This record gives sequence, C-alpha cells and structure tokens, in this order.
Amino acid sequence: STRLKRFCVAVACWLCVSVFAMATECQVSDIQERQSPSTATNDSEEQSTDPKVAASPRRRCPDSFFLQEGIGSRGLPVEGAWLYNLEAASVPVPSGKMKLVALPVFWLICLAWGTFQRKAQLHWHVPGEPGQQVVFERSLPGGWQVLLNACCVVALSAYAIGAYLLSQRTMEKVLNPLFTPRTWAGHASVAALMFAVAIGSSFLLRSNWVVGAAGLFLFIGWALCGRTVQESTSGHGQVGLGPSRADTDIGMSCHKDGAAVESGMSGQRTFKARLLAGDAGVAASGGRLRFAIVQAEPEAVGDDAVLLEQVQDGKFTYHAPCGRSNIFRWDCLLVCMAAFGPNLPSFIIGAGSFNQCVGVLELLCALIYVPVGYSCFAVWGFRLGLTCRASTGIVMIITFWPVINLMLGGKGCATLVHLIAQQYLPQIWSPSATTFEFNRGFASCSEYAYSLGGETLLVASTTIAAWVHIMSNFSFLFGFVCGLVRKHRNGVETDTEPLVTVA
Repeated sequence: STRLKRFCVAVACWLCVSVFAMATECQVSDIQERQSPSTATNDSEEQSTDPKVAASPRRRCPDSFFLQEGIGSRGLPVEGAWLYNLEAASVPVPSGKMKLVALPVFWLICLAWGTFQRKAQLHWHVPGEPGQQVVFERSLPGGWQVLLNACCVVALSAYAIGAYLLSQRTMEKVLNPLFTPRTWAGHASVAALMFAVAIGSSFLLRSNWVVGAAGLFLFIGWALCGRTVQESTSGHGQVGLGPSRADTDIGMSCHKDGAAVESGMSGQRTFKARLLAGDAGVAASGGRLRFAIVQAEPEAVGDDAVLLEQVQDGKFTYHAPCGRSNIFRWDCLLVCMAAFGPNLPSFIIGAGSFNQCVGVLELLCALIYVPVGYSCFAVWGFRLGLTCRASTGIVMIITFWPVINLMLGGKGCATLVHLIAQQYLPQIWSPSATTFEFNRGFASCSEYAYSLGGETLLVASTTIAAWVHIMSNFSFLFGFVCGLVRKHRNGVETDTEPLVTVA
C-alpha cells in the first residue's frame, strides 16, 4: 500500500507538471506567433473584414494530446480511422497457410516455456497461490460428465478459434463504431468506462488473475485500436491534418481554405507524409486513395495518419483524417501507467499461473475478452504496430516485448494442455470415477464454482481462461517477428515507404 501511495503521488505530480508545461507552451506559442516578423503586415492588411477573424486570437489550433478536443462535437470524421484499422499496413500480412505453419511452432515454444516457468516458480517459491487441491463428488453419472467435459473443451476452443478467424469482421462491425464513435460524448463515455476497467482490474490480479489481466488488456486493446479524431486541424499537424475548414479554426494560424485567412500568411501550406500499403479505395473524383503516416513536428510523437488522394500528375492532396491511436494521448498513458505499472513485475516474472479463481466471473470475463482482445491484437500485431517507429516502440515498451508475451502465451498453452492431460483434474476423462480432484487456484473459488455449476463449470472456466492468453500473444509474437523480418530484410531500414509532400 505504501508503494501504491508513492506511485499515485508521483503520477499526480507528473500530471501537474505536464499540464503546466502544456499551458506554458501554448502561451509562448501565442506570443511568438503574434510577434513573428513573417506575419507582420501594414495596417491595412492587418484589418480583416471577417468578424470571426478579427475576434479570434492568433494561436495554435487545439490538439487532442492530453484529452479529446471538441466538446459537444457530433459527426466526427471517423470513416478514415475505421478504414485505417481495417486495411492499413506497412508490410504484407502473412498468409493463412503461413499462420497455420507458425501456430504449432508457437504452441510448442510457449508450452515448453510455460512448463519450465511453472517448475522454476515452484522451486523459487514465487509469491502467490499456485493451486489448492479440493475433492468433490460427481453430481452426474461418470459417462455423462465425461461427455460434458469433452463438449466444453471442444466448444469453447472452437469459440476462441472462431473469434480469431472473424477478428476482421469483429473490428469492422463492432469495435470500430464502439472504440471510435462519431460523437465526442460517445468517445468520452467509452474512455471513462475503459479507464474504470483498467484501474479496477489492476486490483484483481492477486485474487483473480484471469479477470484482472483480461480487464487490463481490454483497456490496452481499446487504447491501441481506438483512434482520436477531431474536426479541426492542429498546430502540430496532427489528428485532423490538412486544410482545416472548421468554423472554429477561422483566424487561427492553421486555418486554410484555398488560401490562409490571416493576412501575411502564405496560401501554400504543405506537409510531408510517408505512404503505407493497404487498399484505401477510390475517391468520388476517381483518384486513388492512399494511407499515409504524417511526418509531424519532432515533439509530436504518435501514429497520426491521413487518407491522401493521388491525382493524375502523381501529386497527392489531403482527403480525410485517420486520427491518432488513443495510446499516444497523455490521459491514456497516465491511466496505463497507474494500472499496469505497479503490476509490471508480476507480468515480467510470469505470475499469471498463480492466483487463479475459477468460476462464473472468470468464465464471463474471458468470453467477453476473447473476441475483443483477439481482434485488437491481431490488427495491431500484424499490421498497425509496424506502420511507424512510434507504434512499434509503444508496444515493445508496454509489453516488454517479447518477455510478457512469452510469459502469458506459455501460461495459456500450458493451462489448456494441463487440463486435457489430467493434471488439474485427474478424473476429467474417467467415466468410472465417483469423486474428482481439482487443484487450479484458490480452494474457496473452486468450492463456490462447484456449488453453482459442478464439475462442468470448473472445466469450462479453465478452458476459456487458457484461451485468453493464447491467440492474442500469437499475434504479437509471430506478427511482430514476421513484420520486422520483412522490414529489415536485406539490410533495409525501417520506415522506407515513399515520403511525399502533400498540398
């Protein structure tokens, strides 16, 4: 508790310093822009006939670096962000056949690591409950119970595999509208919910690991695949980059509609962007659309992306924003640090095989997490996490790649194999047994789960809990390795996609 209090105090201090620094930067920016010689003009030029221009201060437009800008906005331009999640890539995605070949290799590596990890933890007496043994009487005839056990393992495994195969469809139909809403109110509501899930889950890891881990990675999945989009452009060239046509931006230094509104400003404002792969479709005018990562100012770190339209002469014009991943916002980073940071040692040493609490809560949380987590981490592991250095770096920092992924992947594979191999429940496949032993997690949780659903609930909860950590870490491990190898093949450096200048 003392460490947690100190951490919270440190986060609060950092928050105050960050807010002060941001406010100071805005004030300095305002003064510099007002006093800049490049914008000085004669008295006649300084007078504007537009009352909005005359009333508006010359300053940088808002940028959603700390929180979502544009309170009350409706009809946010989210289509580009949705399309970016579905199609953008920097390298070709591995084929289905390659994934089928890689999956058994991943499984064997994780199983070997998980088995070694478990033995080492028991030998070194890692803090936590490795599993208490309890004995129950079977409430059903042995043959029927074995059949139910087999159906649970097969059906829930098929559910997890199906969720992985349908991850693209889940992202398109469910997660894109949910994680990147069209309204500011919707975005703020989802963000508040995810912040609460992250903070609440951080307190459950010692009493119910699967529920706590599922909540934390649900938050991380939203932070990675949810995208911040605003109506106006930014002084950093972020989020809504390009010609800002929002009325609220009139009179600001970033406003442009054919020509700059401010007197003395150049009408030709351009920016640089690095083209990505992926099918972005065709614009209404017939030009090909391309995804691109904005080359922002050095202090503006993020994966800000846009849709560009390629015209006939080979040049590119701005078409629509694709937004910025939520993980690059300060509020998301601070919540991630507060929820994930104090528990980082537990993830690094692989404490996920300890402190299990089988039951209805574990079952329901795992059923919810699997389609959401699989979709988010498949999208990020195979495609979006490789689009720029900021995206790759943020994932490697958060997950200590590949340490935590290997730890959790090993835990998931080992849990499923140990269940099937009769280590958690020795009588799982024995039709003649009248009693059975169960030794996964806390005894109190096992006893309560048995009172609700008998042996069937114990088997079902353990099965889906194992799948929580399998395919999402497969995406991070295999997807990242495959993508990085392709990026660096033959000595090719990262970020070698064509760099273009956009009008």
